[in-house]
Amino acid sequence: MQASDFQLEADLEYGTRDGVNAFKNNRMVTFNADAIGLLRQQLIDAVGVDTARDLLLRFGFQSGLADFLQMKTAYDFETPDDLLEVGPALHTQEGIVAVEPVEMEYDRAEGHFYFNGLWHNSYEAEQHVIHNGESDHPVCWSLMGYGSAWCSGFMGEPVLELETRCVGMGDDVCEWVIKPIDEWGPDAEPYIAALEDLYAEV
Repeated sequence: MQASDFQLEADLEYGTRDGVNAFKNNRMVTFNADAIGLLRQQLIDAVGVDTARDLLLRFGFQSGLADFLQMKTAYDFETPDDLLEVGPALHTQEGIVAVEPVEMEYDRAEGHFYFNGLWHNSYEAEQHVIHNGESDHPVCWSLMGYGSAWCSGFMGEPVLELETRCVGMGDDVCEWVIKPIDEWGPDAEPYIAALEDLYAEV
């Protein structure tokens, strides 16, 4: 199977009577984006921006790793590129964000990894601006966690995704880069620290 052939709806079962939607035997749930945005705002108000960021980053990481492990075993992909690229396709089809990969290069034997691209219509940036206004820092925390987990699972070692531009900061698009944690500078340290114990699960 190629990443371009993947269609979430083909294997998504809707439980119209029993209240259980399932994708490959794993339960799926759908929430209103505004409700999640309000929960995000309440989380920020309750514990502060830094702790809220860390919690949502960890939530995204755990979600991304679970999806990666499921997709790795549920489908027979033709190439490693297909397994890597189906992550953005899944996130897009889940309605979370439209992912536009731009550049990808990796060598698993050498530990080399570089992946960058754009996010369009990030629900996370949208909801942050609605409920908290524009920020002076990137706000797509769960999205960064998700990509960090997927690509760490693919590489078998810790990599980190960070936004370099964000609609939540007033930029016209969200832009991101993923690379090994030791290739990031001091600005990445809070993110790496927040995920340190989760990286051990990769």
